[in-house]
Amino acid sequence: MQPRPPSKNKAHLPLDALLHSKLFVLDPDWHSPLPVISQHFLCEVYPEPLPRGSYSQLKLQCRSLLMEEWEEAAPDPARYPYRHSLKPHPYMGLDKFSVGRLHQMKSGKSNLRTHPSCDSDAPTTCPSCLSAPETFEHALLHCSAEEPARTHHLQGVPGIGPDARVWSSAALLGALARLIKSTATAFPPAMFSPPSSSTSSISSR
Repeated sequence: MQPRPPSKNKAHLPLDALLHSKLFVLDPDWHSPLPVISQHFLCEVYPEPLPRGSYSQLKLQCRSLLMEEWEEAAPDPARYPYRHSLKPHPYMGLDKFSVGRLHQMKSGKSNLRTHPSCDSDAPTTCPSCLSAPETFEHALLHCSAEEPARTHHLQGVPGIGPDARVWSSAALLGALARLIKSTATAFPPAMFSPPSSSTSSISSR
């Protein structure tokens, strides 16, 4: 039986091509865990080789270069302050419904009154407290009507910005999910209606 000839249409992941374009030539006795191709081109990309290091250091370098390439090729819109990440967001460990709400609110595409996906003819004022625009931060941290639920579920969270501790703490993320559910924050209006009061939603738990 004749061996199958190599495919002429062999596909490579874009990530592979990107990593190959960023690899550099190290000392001859250093064994790279990844194949190095087009050494002449690589020397032009990296004219000054970095110091010898372990595979972990090489991986960190590749990740850093990949992040730079990503942010340059596909920059986030100005309204989205959260940075790119090569790892899944910690809140991806929450239930699917909570993950969907957080993704939508962080991207500004939720049912909050100030987000473009909401009814453009509806007022932007928070429907719960009627005192301020219903932004992501207001709905979760400042709405006076939801203060009982916030005190019950989510204490000690001063902010929800890109560097806020809530995004890296499993305990705080769980509390945030419980707050969203108890107050029906950014719930699809066609499927759910908010509870009559935050206090009643707490007492029913």
